[in-house]
Amino acid sequence: MARRGFTLIEIMIATTILGIIMLTVYGVLSRALYAKNHSEDRAELYASGREVVLKIADELEGALPPTAGRNIGFIGIPGTGRTPSDAVQFALVVRRLYGVSQNRGGRALVSYSLDPMQNTRSLFALRRQEQLLTDVATDDLNADSVDEAAAAPAPVAFAAYLLDQVAGLRFRYLNPQGGEWTDSWDTTVQVPTGQPPIGLPGAVEVTLFLADSQGGVHDFSTIVDLPLYAPPPTPGVQR
Repeated sequence: MARRGFTLIEIMIATTILGIIMLTVYGVLSRALYAKNHSEDRAELYASGREVVLKIADELEGALPPTAGRNIGFIGIPGTGRTPSDAVQFALVVRRLYGVSQNRGGRALVSYSLDPMQNTRSLFALRRQEQLLTDVATDDLNADSVDEAAAAPAPVAFAAYLLDQVAGLRFRYLNPQGGEWTDSWDTTVQVPTGQPPIGLPGAVEVTLFLADSQGGVHDFSTIVDLPLYAPPPTPGVQR
């Protein structure tokens, strides 16, 4: 008796059932892989956002008061476009180990700003710049020292990009005199005679906006008090 094989219809039915099973398994695996990658990207984004915001807040907390007679102070510049692209500059004591492969520490001028990324209109890279400052004011130098200081090379500025895919950066400053928040601050502005000079803000609000791979924007913010803030003297009152 001859063996009976599979008919064409049976083969087509079996192939269809196998295809349905394979598509179902592929769909489940692809959704699980997408969820895993999405959660990892989101966790990395949140970790990076929190880390950078805390770094900025930590350095702002150590901002030095303005130095009399020198154009070095605390400057907060608001962005001009629709996207929040603020910048801040302040003096800070940088502490680090001094070695062959590492620069010495000391007083430095630190700034945070945004640089546009290539091939993207609405995304930026967060830039941190640091420049060491001399410790002696020009008024305290004699003629020979002034000539030596003028002949010495200017301190080198070191810049690094901390993050990309930044959708915005915003700073707000607390005016201790009136208790209101303002978008700009500049301690180097000349004030009218008889008025106290502008000192450090009482606090700074930092908000960083990061874009994820899906186009969503997430904000990370904190408020940091400036311990070295000193209230300005009242005009006409001797201390």
